[in-house]
Amino acid sequence: MATYASRVSAINKDPLIGYLDLQQNPSLRDQFFAPLIHVLENYSRQKIDCREISDADFLRLGCWRILSLAQSGRDFIQQQQEVFDSELKRSSFFATLHSGRRRNLLIECSWQLYLQGSRELCRQSDDLLATFTELKGRPVWAVDGHQIAHACHAVKDRKGKHVAPNSLYLLCLHTGLLQNLSPVQGNGIYRHEMPVFRQHLPHWLQKQPQRRKDQPPILVLDPAFVDKQFWTRMKMLHSAGAVMITRTTGNMKPEVYSRFRWDLEKPINLGIQGDFRVGFDGAVAMRWIKYVDPETAEAYEFLTTEMHLPPGLIAWLYLLRWRIEKVFDTGKNKLLETKAWATGEVAQAIQAHFLAVTHNLLVLFRHYLQSEYGIEERKLIQKREHSMNQRECRAGEEGRQIHPLHREMPSVVQLSVQFIRTLRNQISQNNSLAASITRLTAMLHAYL
Repeated sequence: MATYASRVSAINKDPLIGYLDLQQNPSLRDQFFAPLIHVLENYSRQKIDCREISDADFLRLGCWRILSLAQSGRDFIQQQQEVFDSELKRSSFFATLHSGRRRNLLIECSWQLYLQGSRELCRQSDDLLATFTELKGRPVWAVDGHQIAHACHAVKDRKGKHVAPNSLYLLCLHTGLLQNLSPVQGNGIYRHEMPVFRQHLPHWLQKQPQRRKDQPPILVLDPAFVDKQFWTRMKMLHSAGAVMITRTTGNMKPEVYSRFRWDLEKPINLGIQGDFRVGFDGAVAMRWIKYVDPETAEAYEFLTTEMHLPPGLIAWLYLLRWRIEKVFDTGKNKLLETKAWATGEVAQAIQAHFLAVTHNLLVLFRHYLQSEYGIEERKLIQKREHSMNQRECRAGEEGRQIHPLHREMPSVVQLSVQFIRTLRNQISQNNSLAASITRLTAMLHAYL
């Protein structure tokens, strides 16, 4: 187990070191928020002194609102006053939700937290895609939109109907860290996800750390994001290009040019039935991959502009896209983050970025507990093992088998509700980290 001293000695190599000195007996609250405050103090250019609500308090309050289960803004403010003895004023708090500077500050800190957190988690032992050596150092993101209910006083469209806010997110499949890309619709305006995605993706790609030109980022998307001409342009760009993986739809009529060969002996290619080079009018040649799940016998077809990875890896990456759905499920059912906080695009962006930041703080803090104390989500590991054994038995009885990669992939990617509850309760009681360790260990090791 790494000591605090050893982590401090590596501070120049590991910029994420924002966790406090354990000898100072920090509160769980301060330790949880330490990485976010660290990037605010060391990487932010937007920070200024504010008398009513400091930038540090703005960041903590936004994340705490995600964690607090408050049903409204007034509920949250009352909780701050009665539970934390805070002098938070309603007008001041709601004003921050409409501040363009605060939004820009949050975007800046969210990006730096994601960037520094990725460097921490992408070490070989913590990389969720470490099984696939072909993907080492190559960005892989799942992309999807997430919709919540409108605020009470939201603007209506021309027909007098409310428009549900929807925002685009990217989930790094290496680390499990989340980033908000852009609002899509809301405030009385309908938009499709693909035009917004086309508009914002190039800037997102340009701000990424330098990478090898022969390893463009991989974006795993549902079929709603298929735009053959756009992905042709993305593939042909060298400095800020990307490739995509998606599923085919019934109206796609590709013209088959040739067949690819694949190694039947590699376990990764189990289930592959066909790998074709295909074309569409006005688009670059793509791959059309046919796959049958060896466990369920369900057939899938995938379309990709990635021409070199094994076909089984293409199929597997798309099947890993469910992870972003699990993150949205955590936000909806475990954090109860189902409704807009306020009206306006600035408020929508602020809420979306706070959801991503809070998710990332939870992932990083769970990693911190494992690396410093050896605490892990043992109950989820045991549950998954039990489920895997049952699936193997069912598949064997039907003359099939589960894919061997199910055993090789990391076992825990989802945050458990007990872990989130314990953090919430211990922070509310203002307990120290040392006093909370026993409770955290119990909630990570076994179900109530």
